[in-house]
Amino acid sequence: MNFLEITKQKYYDAVKNPVPLMVGFSITRACNLNCKLCGVGAGEPAQGELTTKEAKTVIDNLALSGISHLSFGGGEPLVRQDIIELATYAARKIESVGIVSNGLALDSHMARRIASAGVKQVMVSLDGADIETHDTNRGAGSYAQVIAAMKNLQDSNLTARISFTISRTNCDQLPEMIEIAAEYGVNLNVQEFFARGRAAGQDSLILTRRERRDMQRLLYKTQAERGAGSIGFENRYIISEDEKGQRICTNLNLGSNFYDFCVGCFAGIYSLFVSPTGEVRLCGGYGDGLLGNLKETPLSKIWRDSEILKELRDREKLTGRCGKCSYRYICGGCRRNAYHMQKDVFAEDPLCWRGRSEEKLDTIDF
Repeated sequence: MNFLEITKQKYYDAVKNPVPLMVGFSITRACNLNCKLCGVGAGEPAQGELTTKEAKTVIDNLALSGISHLSFGGGEPLVRQDIIELATYAARKIESVGIVSNGLALDSHMARRIASAGVKQVMVSLDGADIETHDTNRGAGSYAQVIAAMKNLQDSNLTARISFTISRTNCDQLPEMIEIAAEYGVNLNVQEFFARGRAAGQDSLILTRRERRDMQRLLYKTQAERGAGSIGFENRYIISEDEKGQRICTNLNLGSNFYDFCVGCFAGIYSLFVSPTGEVRLCGGYGDGLLGNLKETPLSKIWRDSEILKELRDREKLTGRCGKCSYRYICGGCRRNAYHMQKDVFAEDPLCWRGRSEEKLDTIDF
């Protein structure tokens, strides 16, 4: 069999009985900051947000489905008065529990409470390598609070990570961000800016294809030098240049599970999101309100029976460049990009750099 035949066979073996492993639980839309580029427009609580009792029902539902990692996010999860109670409850039922925070409320007392709850890791948002870049988006004094938060987490023996949202406002600082993470002894997680929420309409801040390519090449190189766990990023496209990863994906002696085979984007295969009201979500909002609410519907049923999820897992539905790409079973492009920029979740990913001409690398097709 050739590369395409092997990866196709292994991909469909992987999605035959997909397992939800990782969940991002947006426990509230409330936030104690007013970031200019907030992708969810956080501020006030969402209408109908889960009560403590309802949130525990959702956690029970997730635990019964067999997830291995739950990450509380927002908004800002630490503004919920019951977050420690919910984190403690989740940590008793789920192997790994984390929190994503802006760091504003992460004083030494809160860090100790989080550690006592059984949380394994906390990711704090840092938007730049200097005070001006970060504070321009998040507000005066917030950079210093993030740095202090990382120290408080480490003093409480919690695993700290930096969450860096990369855009055209700060992409030139990526090498410095890598060194900052190393200096503080924490891992770096890089996610790409997307123009939604309060950032809606600011498409000019989305990385160009060239910037995205250069970013991923640097992060891939850093992973190779410092260990895969030191850097996390949305590593679609780079698989086309990752010969070691390709050899693993085509090794017929290895299975097609999460650790032996790369399916590209995890959404709807290994990962999902839960809204502040309990609705199951996919990255970018595809299928919002149509998948089901975990207050009343078992995740196992949604995961098994949802026609939306079945369609999303079918790579034969991909069109354009993605539908013809030899890496479609181990990448598949970003369906969020296709959905929001092409108005078709199965369209080609307009941000992929692979095979583009030089002049096309500096443009984006909106």
